[in-house]
Amino acid sequence: MVVSRRQFFRFTLATASLFLPAPFAWVWAQSEGTMKLLKLPKIALVMGNSNYKGAPLANPANDARAMAAALKATGFDVTLRMDAGRSDMASAVQTYSTALASTKGVGLFYYAGHGVQLAWRNYMMPVDADINTIADIQNQGLEVNVLLAGITKAANAMNIIILDACRDNPFGDLKGIEQKGLSQMDAPESTLLAYATSPGNVASDGEGSNGLYTENLLREIKVPEAKVEDVFKRVRLSVRLKSKGAQIPWESTSLEEDFWFVPPRSLAIIAEEDVQRQRKEQQALLDKRLAQEAAERKRKQEEALRQAKLDAEQAERQRQQELAALEQKRIAEEAERKRNVELALKDAQRAAEEVERKRRQEQALREAKLAEEEAARRQREALAAIEKQRAQEEAERRRREEQALREARLAEEEAARRQREELAALEKRRLEEDLERKRRQSVVAAPDPAAEAERRFQQELAIWEKAKNSKGPQAFEDYLFRYPSGQFSELAQLRLDQELAQAGEKKVLIASSQGNPFTKGSSTADTNYKIGDSYTYRRLDIISRVEQGRYTEQVVQITDQAITFSGGTTIDLLGNSLRARDGRTYGDNQNSPLEFAVGKRWSTRFKVTSGGRTGEGEQEFRITRREQITVPAGTFNAFVVEGSGFARGTRPDGRPVDSRSTRWFAPEYSRRPVAAEDNRRAGSNIIALDRVELVSFNQS
Repeated sequence: MVVSRRQFFRFTLATASLFLPAPFAWVWAQSEGTMKLLKLPKIALVMGNSNYKGAPLANPANDARAMAAALKATGFDVTLRMDAGRSDMASAVQTYSTALASTKGVGLFYYAGHGVQLAWRNYMMPVDADINTIADIQNQGLEVNVLLAGITKAANAMNIIILDACRDNPFGDLKGIEQKGLSQMDAPESTLLAYATSPGNVASDGEGSNGLYTENLLREIKVPEAKVEDVFKRVRLSVRLKSKGAQIPWESTSLEEDFWFVPPRSLAIIAEEDVQRQRKEQQALLDKRLAQEAAERKRKQEEALRQAKLDAEQAERQRQQELAALEQKRIAEEAERKRNVELALKDAQRAAEEVERKRRQEQALREAKLAEEEAARRQREALAAIEKQRAQEEAERRRREEQALREARLAEEEAARRQREELAALEKRRLEEDLERKRRQSVVAAPDPAAEAERRFQQELAIWEKAKNSKGPQAFEDYLFRYPSGQFSELAQLRLDQELAQAGEKKVLIASSQGNPFTKGSSTADTNYKIGDSYTYRRLDIISRVEQGRYTEQVVQITDQAITFSGGTTIDLLGNSLRARDGRTYGDNQNSPLEFAVGKRWSTRFKVTSGGRTGEGEQEFRITRREQITVPAGTFNAFVVEGSGFARGTRPDGRPVDSRSTRWFAPEYSRRPVAAEDNRRAGSNIIALDRVELVSFNQS
């Protein structure tokens, strides 16, 4: 079985959920990336420009203030810029991008004010802009691509960009502006890009204190447990209904994970606990590092004491050596003095009379005495100098020892203080954990996640069954408000479009993006089948690409909701199978979407009957890219839809069937897929490994 990354994390968390109390049981459905987003910092830059010189707007300032307050209430760190000039806008965007690069968190950028497109590029207009020529737009406006480049470089986890910048165009008469509103752009990686109205159209500034788009957005982001893509889908529906189709918001998404402005309490608690756990681990690492630093400091102090003691001992040895040298010198001088005295006496005796001899002898004795006294004086001075030096060195040694002792005592006191604080923190955490454990123990046992998921699906299915058999738009509006990303939301959107069109809605359309280098484009499924439309396919071996056969499907019957082909194949208006060529039948499903855009994702769950056995299938789909594909019918710039899932209950052996599929759609040219690959397996057994390609088609 091939398991997607999302399915793998769901399985992993499902196992862990068996040990969780009730509020945490459904966390099994969330991926690791989703949980990570809940723990990251959230940063927002909100800008509102109203005070334009020539074309002031009433509501952007109100919208920005209200949006900033709403985002702060949901945990965003918000920077608000009002009536900004170009330099202020550019500086704010740069600071915002730098913050995202630093934190790697969740970013949200909101802009309300005038905006204009030029040569497929979108510009937000500062309040100090003075636009007289096309060049003024480029020189004075702030290009949205500058923002996109900043967040791309930041490489943070996720971004939401909201541009309520399609207000009534103040430059509509300026020559060279070929399109009104904003130009279509694809969202960068891990980003949701939202416009107040579809590309190539303008939005009303609103009749109340807020613009129509932001008024609804402010309401929806406060709804608890609403996923971010569901928030914008509800806003789109509300604005469309309120404006009677004159304003339809638009989004491009490349998000891989779910995000909530107000997350489910159970997930928020788990995320907060994980954050606290990480903080504890970081604190433990910090405490360990501080302890190691304290130990190293103490080691150095002890080393300094040992070195001071060694230095003192060395100084004492040197002093003793110097004293010994002085003593030897004194003895030598004394011997030399005596020898000199003796020689003097002998000379005196030989050179003079006895009297003279005596006189000289007395004189010599006096001189000898003076010399002896001088030597003694010098020795005393030398000894005094040595003693003074020794006293100074001893005083310095004692000072160093006392300093080392003081530092050691301070280090011990600091260690004791930190230990007391750590013990107090541990006791506080123990009490908090004990309270949390008691709180959890008081929670009722968790329901089975599978049973809860089944209950929710059956509830949604009952609402859909009731809605699809009703007349008028109300039931489909109610379903889509409740399940904007539901198992039947594509079908419900188609039915709502039909009902609103019958009621007279004149829905605005997305401007053509042909030639636009910033988007892969978007398209809507063509449901306008006619009797006689035909599509011929060839079936190939997926490995060898050897043709295995051909078949033609021709429309023979059309009802309000189904198309029947020759041979018995039946589909709904979106192209979803109701009866396959091999006889399998399906309940309502949405394997094919109503709208095509790269990044779009959806899911479906449905009944399937095969060989007299009825089971059910589940599939997840994503439009991964747009690429050129060549088949016998021609070369097409196709949307690539990749799907994965399973079916159970349809095989005699009871084994589930795992399936992966890739389909290529070119709705601007063919109502049916231009190619498809189907890989279905039951364990190691291959059930289907086929590729079909459109050979030719004929449609009205």
